[in-house]
Amino acid sequence: MAKALEARVMNINFLPLSEAHFSLLLKWLEEPHIKAWWDHDINYTEDLVKEKYTSYVKGYKLENGEKKVIHSYIIYVDNNPIGYIQIYNAYDFTRNKPLIDLLKSLAAIDFFIGNIDYIGKGIGVETLKSFDFHGYKNILVDLDMDNIAAIKTYEKAGFKKIREQVDSNEIWMLKENI
Repeated sequence: MAKALEARVMNINFLPLSEAHFSLLLKWLEEPHIKAWWDHDINYTEDLVKEKYTSYVKGYKLENGEKKVIHSYIIYVDNNPIGYIQIYNAYDFTRNKPLIDLLKSLAAIDFFIGNIDYIGKGIGVETLKSFDFHGYKNILVDLDMDNIAAIKTYEKAGFKKIREQVDSNEIWMLKENI
């Protein structure tokens, strides 16, 4: 664990995403360290953030014309907004590969630390350890195989590699939330 975390206890909170967060979300989505792994082919604008994330504020995302539940939060450390996290039923959304031979109660999460000042300090691990997984017993992440920092973060938070999808360049990791 990073020395900064050993020296003091951090207070990590999750506030539901609101429209008031959109300008911050826009800033983060265009940061190079986020753009490398998250929507790298999209140039976000205020209007595009509003178009994509307004339904998330209301607790859903449209998938094939159906409203699917999604819970989205801004991550705060000591009252400072530092990142974004979302959780949803893994079976509700199309993936690069079908979810075969996995448990029925399966959430998927996506998250990032947007504020670069909080990168490399163990906060990602602590975020994952303190997040409420909404009653799901199993949590899936599908990561780009080249995102070594994220893979290490998830491993430290208790996720285990379950599949390598070489053709889509993904590693699937699973955590049993007991």
